[in-house]
Amino acid sequence: MSGAVPADLVGSVRRLYYDHIAEHLSTQREVLLLEGPRRVGKTTLIYQAIAHLLTSGIPPSHILYVSVDDPYLNKETLFKDIQDYFEHFAAKQDLRSAEGTFYVFLDEVTAFSDWELYVKRYYDLKYPLRFVCTSSAAAFLKKRSRETLAGRITAVQVYPFCLSEAASLRGTESRFTDAHSSLRETWAAFYKHLDITRLHARLQEVEKEYGPVLLDELPLRLYLLEGGFPEYILAESPRYKARYFLESVVERTLFHDIGPVFGTTDLHLLQRLFLYANNQSGALMNISEASRNLGAPYSTVAGYLRSLSSAGLLYLLPKFATSVETEARSTERVYAIDPGLYLSLARVDPTDLDQTGEWGRLAEICVFAEFKRHDLRDIRYWRDRDREVDFVVDCAGALLAVEVKFRGDPLDPRGLRGLEHFARRFSPAARIIISRNTHRLCEDRTLVVPLRLVLG
Repeated sequence: MSGAVPADLVGSVRRLYYDHIAEHLSTQREVLLLEGPRRVGKTTLIYQAIAHLLTSGIPPSHILYVSVDDPYLNKETLFKDIQDYFEHFAAKQDLRSAEGTFYVFLDEVTAFSDWELYVKRYYDLKYPLRFVCTSSAAAFLKKRSRETLAGRITAVQVYPFCLSEAASLRGTESRFTDAHSSLRETWAAFYKHLDITRLHARLQEVEKEYGPVLLDELPLRLYLLEGGFPEYILAESPRYKARYFLESVVERTLFHDIGPVFGTTDLHLLQRLFLYANNQSGALMNISEASRNLGAPYSTVAGYLRSLSSAGLLYLLPKFATSVETEARSTERVYAIDPGLYLSLARVDPTDLDQTGEWGRLAEICVFAEFKRHDLRDIRYWRDRDREVDFVVDCAGALLAVEVKFRGDPLDPRGLRGLEHFARRFSPAARIIISRNTHRLCEDRTLVVPLRLVLG
């Protein structure tokens, strides 16, 4: 055993999650769960965590990686085999009496039924085992973990690469990553207090410090076109890229996660529904209309849509309303999880983006994904007749209203009727208008800011 993880497995980009994972492994007993869509880099994060442990002095024999969906794996004896391995080759004694900590990495853990019962047993009996698990079946895992591993598990949602990670993967200079790290910290601070004046001042400081790096439009343009799935970013063959999302992400999720885990039977309908919903990204998801277009019962379409959302293939955005009952009855908006995935599956020709205005849709997808990366959970849209606001975010009881205006003058009053009407009715603490290039602090706690200064 070499005592090192091969460089091609560790990857060239240290993800934003790395420090959190490293700290957890050093200080916490709880099971660490990395959940998220397929192909976003969860396995690479595991290898990075293993490399961190090895460089921290943990003996290689104290670390075990298992790909749980390996067809050659004997799942019936999996946990007994794990215990036997450590007792015979590492501790050379009863594991409960052994010194040190032993680390078990279970990749795609939901491929093993009742895994959480075994993990709970080892945790409750205080075995010196630390478990790190990954799963692409998020909702199923959350339900099971709440019931069985309550108080014993910490979940980290893993998303596709953000702008700076994607740029690093392409070899963009490190100063670009540093600039967007500062932007990420700036926005994280803003979401805690919604101080629009302070945000504007800090963004100006970052612009002044990094200057030309933030004005380079190429990394952002590539990100809007290709998104944050690492294998897709690095792929050179147009033929491979054309089929990547359908074969490597969508079909793998449908057949291996949603079908077996959620008990979905009509996988052909499920795939058609996903492609239909992906094409609607940024629009209202009318389930009755989808039911008619797909020739399927309303209840089936509604249930399948929840499965797709739970598996992380798309986001459903509820309507902002003054009562829970009204919100529950409202039509949701649907969003793709990644601009590259949307463009590829919707078969949008990149050369038509300027003419069709699709850049704005891609920007909306990226903004919503950025909210999710900041762990902003209470995100909705607002609509009243023909007036609407793209995103309404509840930040600890204070409302933030966000509009994406990527075409024309972002301050044209005709395009801001929804934002103005919402402000009069609900008095948000701050308003953000995300533009293509304009950066200006306006009256009434409104900031116009370019997309390049929003993405981390």
